[in-house]
Amino acid sequence: MKGICLILFFSIALLCCKKEEATPKDIGLNYYPASVDFYRIYKVDSIVFNDFTESTDTFRYYVKETHSEIYTVDNENRTRVLEQYKSNLNDKFWIDRFTWSFQKDNFSVEENKRNLTKVVLIFPVDENVSWNSNVRNTLDSEEYQIVSIESETINGTVFNDVITIEQFNETDPLQLNTEIGEVKFAPNVGLVRKYEKRVKRFTTGEVNDVPVDSGFVLTKQIEEYGQY
Repeated sequence: MKGICLILFFSIALLCCKKEEATPKDIGLNYYPASVDFYRIYKVDSIVFNDFTESTDTFRYYVKETHSEIYTVDNENRTRVLEQYKSNLNDKFWIDRFTWSFQKDNFSVEENKRNLTKVVLIFPVDENVSWNSNVRNTLDSEEYQIVSIESETINGTVFNDVITIEQFNETDPLQLNTEIGEVKFAPNVGLVRKYEKRVKRFTTGEVNDVPVDSGFVLTKQIEEYGQY
C-alpha cells in the first residue's frame, strides 16, 4: 500500500511539473494588438511655431487608426493600417490620410511608414530594455528604451501596466534646441499616448532681444478603442 501511495505521489508531482512547464511566459505580445478590424481613435493637440511669420498656431483634431486587412509580403503576414483624420472636433467626418503597414512576431514589431521601417517594440517587454529602432533601415542608430511600467490615467481612463518608451531626449545646455519623444503602450490597446517636441530657439544675443521659436509640440492621446 505504501508503494502505491509513493507511485501516486510522484505521478501527481510529475504532472504538476509538466503543467508548469507547459504554461507559456507572457512576453507582452498584447501590447500591440494585431487583429483585423481593431481600431483606435485619438485626440491630437499640436502647437506649431513659425519663425518666418513669428506666429504660433494651434491645431486640434481626431485620428482614427483601423487594422483593415492582412496581406502577405515575402511569405510573411502583415496587417495594413488605414489612418484617417479630421480637423473638426465637433463633427467626426473621417477623411483618408495615408496607409501604412506593420509586421509583428514573437521578437519585435516593425512599422513601415512612408517607406521607412522602424522597430517600435521588442519582446519580451521589460523595464530598461533598449534597442536600435533603425536596425531595419539605413539611418543612424537611434536607441529606444522602456523606462517605466506603471499605471497611467489618460483622458479619465486608468490603464494598468503601461510601458513608456523613450525614443529621444536631447537638449543643449543653452536650450536652443530641444527634441523630446516618448510613446506609451497599454496591454490589449496598443499606443495610448504619444508626445513629441522638436523646437529650436533663435536669438541674436543682444540685450532685450526676443527669442523666436521654430518647430512643433504634439500630443496624441487615446479616446476610444475596440473591435468592429
